[in-house]
Amino acid sequence: MPEPSKSRLKIGVLGAGAAAQWYYLPATQHWNDRLQLTAVCDVDEARAGQFADQYGGTAYGDYEAMLRDPEVDAVAVLTPHRFHTEQVTAALQAGKHLLVEKPMTEGFDDALKVCELAEKNGLYVSCAPPNMLHPGQRRLMEIVSKGVIGKINLIKMTQNSMGPGSRSGAPTDFSWFYQSGAGGMSSMAGYGLVRLTGLLGGVKSLSAMSTTSIPERVMRDGPAAGKRVAVDVPDNNVIVFDMGNDTLGTMDTGYVAMSSEAPMMSLFGTDGTIEVYGGDQVLRIRLYRDDWKTDVDGWQDVDIPGLDTRWALHPATLLSLADAVLDGKPLLNGPRQLAHVIEFIEKVWVSAESGQRVDMTSDYTPPTWDALPVETREDRFGLA
Repeated sequence: MPEPSKSRLKIGVLGAGAAAQWYYLPATQHWNDRLQLTAVCDVDEARAGQFADQYGGTAYGDYEAMLRDPEVDAVAVLTPHRFHTEQVTAALQAGKHLLVEKPMTEGFDDALKVCELAEKNGLYVSCAPPNMLHPGQRRLMEIVSKGVIGKINLIKMTQNSMGPGSRSGAPTDFSWFYQSGAGGMSSMAGYGLVRLTGLLGGVKSLSAMSTTSIPERVMRDGPAAGKRVAVDVPDNNVIVFDMGNDTLGTMDTGYVAMSSEAPMMSLFGTDGTIEVYGGDQVLRIRLYRDDWKTDVDGWQDVDIPGLDTRWALHPATLLSLADAVLDGKPLLNGPRQLAHVIEFIEKVWVSAESGQRVDMTSDYTPPTWDALPVETREDRFGLA
């Protein structure tokens, strides 16, 4: 295993597509007190060279060659979903720490193998999405854990969009998101499921229905503008799930909702209701109480400290990895939670095909809310 720099984690970026361009490459410049970009790898080696020239580091067209580079402490795997299992495994076998975009692997069995390989070799795997690092998640976990709305009985969740390529500003061809190995469940569900399991722990069982509501997509913008894509993975999924403790929930997720003003999560408790708003992250929390003992009645907004800090940004997963590797801090967005999420997604397909309720085999125990990161100084960053 390479020894990391004492002050900065040396990063190799694998995949120079949208996620790299929007989030992770700029982060290595903005946060160069903690991160040092040393390599960029892409199947299009010319594109890798373009971003290596812009941000620094060596360009590679072969990821196995990048994994042999002693100047790479950690690899950010930002490739299409179907490559994750192979590339994550290879990086761990090469002794590299990891940042991996969602989903961590294609299937649950592979996710368990990744967890075991990382733990055996003392390597960190920092997983997107970054919900467990976000100030809004921290605040949500705090008010729930303090019993502000009592026991939670019912949960309603939505994590939906019309999918990549359906809006302007596409820097690459997003058509693969509608193909086998990807899809709305793999792309969208992770945000809601990390939020849910971080709040209440693992899901016990589920029952699902899935269908393809829009069988053909047309890419709107970017290099694939006008391209027609046959959708071969369900884009419309509705799930009923059991959290244990007599708590039930519903979730819709996929690529069939253009817009909504509804909350992305509603929590109904014995003493009140919490409604959570935002896109991928918790940006607004509304609380309803009707408590004759404290004379609190009606809706109010809950403050969320830290929304203007770097922990509120998507590439905070890189900072979390640097803190773990360089400083020995706990990794709060680790692979065991994502393995549970991947099993959930896998069991949705099983349930939808069989028409039966299915049990989960894995579990997850979240950290306490006060273990989540909080900024201790003025530390505002805006990534272009």
